[in-house]
Amino acid sequence: MTSRLDSPDQDMGESDNDEPIVFPPAERKVITQPVDLSVQTLVEQWDAKLLILPDIQRQYVWDNGKASRLIESLILNIPIPVLYFAETQDAKYEIIDGHQRVRSIARFLANEFPLSGVSVLREYKGERFHQLPDREQRFLKMRTLRAVIISVDSHPTMKFEIFERLNTGAISLNAQELRNSIYRGSFNKLLRELVKHHTFRDLIGTKTPRNRMVDEELVLRFLALQTALESYRPPLKRFLNDFMDAHRNAPDPILLGFQELFELTVDRVASVLGSEAFHVTDTEGHPVETTVNRALFDAQMLTFSWATGPLTEAKRPAARRALAALHQDEAFKDAIQRATGDRSRVLSRLRLSVAALQGTGVQVGPPFDLAR
Repeated sequence: MTSRLDSPDQDMGESDNDEPIVFPPAERKVITQPVDLSVQTLVEQWDAKLLILPDIQRQYVWDNGKASRLIESLILNIPIPVLYFAETQDAKYEIIDGHQRVRSIARFLANEFPLSGVSVLREYKGERFHQLPDREQRFLKMRTLRAVIISVDSHPTMKFEIFERLNTGAISLNAQELRNSIYRGSFNKLLRELVKHHTFRDLIGTKTPRNRMVDEELVLRFLALQTALESYRPPLKRFLNDFMDAHRNAPDPILLGFQELFELTVDRVASVLGSEAFHVTDTEGHPVETTVNRALFDAQMLTFSWATGPLTEAKRPAARRALAALHQDEAFKDAIQRATGDRSRVLSRLRLSVAALQGTGVQVGPPFDLAR
C-alpha cells in the first residue's frame, strides 16, 4: 500500500513545505573575500589538507577526459568558473563549489593521469604533467584561479542559504548534510553516534544508518522539539538549523543529558511498539507503509519521552492498540501527512498521541498545555 508519505523525500531528509525562511536585517550579514590563487598554491593547500570537503563527500565523478579538458583550458589561459570556499573555525577552507576542478588539478600535477580528449593541444595528448615541456609546467603552476571565500564571521543563517545556493554537485546535499558541514562540533558528533544505537536501529529496521543522514535528522528533530517545543515556530528547517548552531559545541553534561534522554525514549518506544514504531499501521498495529513517517516519529518519540509512569507489561498491549487507532482518526492523519511542520499540526498530533496513551492508564506529562 502506498500513500502521500511514500515519496523520494522520505530518504532525502527534511522537506520544509511550510513557510519560506524569513531573513531579518540582522541576519543578512555576509562577508566574502575574492582571492586569486595560483595552481601551485591551490595544490599545496589541497595536499596539506587546508582545503577540505564536507564530511558527506561528493564523489569525484569526472573522467580523465573531462579533467584533461580543464587542464587544457588552464594552459590556454581560458577562464574557468569561480571556486567557492567557506572558512572554518579552525582556519581551514571547505570547498563548497569546485571540488571536481580542484581534485582534477591536484591529480594531474601528481601525474595520476595522462591528457586525453584535448582538442587544441593535441601534441600533448597522452602526456602526464612531468612529461610536459618545462615552460608549460611552469605556466600551469603559475596560472591563477579566482576563489571567493565566505568568512567564518558571516551569519549562520546566511551561510546555510549560501551553501544551498552553491550546492551544485553531482548529487545535491540535503538539509541535514548541509548542517553536518556548517555546524561541525560535539553535538554533530553526538548525532552521528546516536544513530548507531542498537535499539534505534531495530526500530528503523536497518542494521546501519541510512544514506543521506536521514536518521541523523530524525534524532535532531527529536532533541530539538523535546528541548524547545514551546518556542517552536515554523519553518522547521530554520528551527533545526538554529538548534544545531546553538548546541554545536555544547558542554559534556548537556550532551550526556541528550544521550540519556534519547536512549531512554527509544527503549520505551521499543517496549511498546517494537518494529511497528514510526510506521502508519492498521487497527491491529501492523504496518501498512514501508517508509518511516517523520511526523509520526516526532509524535511517538515525544509522547514516550514525557511518560512519567511505568510502562508495565500489562499496559503495553492496550497502549499499542490505542496508538494504532490514531491512524484511523482524520485529524491525526491530517497532522502527519500534510504541512507537517505547521505548529498547529505538530501540537495536534502530540496532543492526540498523549491522550491516547493516557487513556490506557499511562502517566504522560507534557511540559506545557498542548492545546495552546
